[in-house]
Amino acid sequence: MKPYRAQLKVCGGTECVSNNSYYIEKALKREIKKQGLTNEIQVGSTSCFGFCSDGPMMIVEPEGIIYHSLTEQDIPVLVKEHLKEGKPLKKKVFSPPEEKLPVPKMNDLDFFKYQRIIALRNRGIIDPEKIDEYIAHEGYSALAKALTSMTPEEILQEIKDSGLRGRGGAGFPTARKWELTKASGGNGVKYVVCNADEGDPGAYMDRSIVESDPHSIIEGMAIGARA
Repeated sequence: MKPYRAQLKVCGGTECVSNNSYYIEKALKREIKKQGLTNEIQVGSTSCFGFCSDGPMMIVEPEGIIYHSLTEQDIPVLVKEHLKEGKPLKKKVFSPPEEKLPVPKMNDLDFFKYQRIIALRNRGIIDPEKIDEYIAHEGYSALAKALTSMTPEEILQEIKDSGLRGRGGAGFPTARKWELTKASGGNGVKYVVCNADEGDPGAYMDRSIVESDPHSIIEGMAIGARA
């Protein structure tokens, strides 16, 4: 099977979904089939892009062109002009308030281009429900290393050297927490539990990771279990 020449990634974050992004995805699939592009264009959803005020949003890859405030009525023209004729639909390409002309690519926007994303590095890039996409972005390689070439003590030392801390307000050192757990008594089965509760209204820190990159959480839990 030959690779697709373009991928359409529709935002599946909370704000975009509330603005009917699921219907946008369905409309794209219908129109792409209608215009005979099924074998050339792949459509899928991804997590929040971090630009919630302008949903529904979509990125066209590999160009990196970003569309905003899409409606189902926009889709036939967008598919025809951009995907068949190679002309981005300017009226739906994002324009920052301070710019006179649209800025078509996400990484050219000041809001994005100065960010160094770590915990959310796969946000808006992978389909969070497809393990193959996570693996394609080096997912589970750290777990493979931890299981095949490191002892629990070496894992703990690596975490200690990294300076990794918890994401809560206390910033508790992760290595210290893992050491205390390792030293606890008992010979029975032990479990690693993910606490993604968010008591602060509108915080969405944990939700953003769970929605955008769930396999990174599973991988981290597995490494912690090994340690």
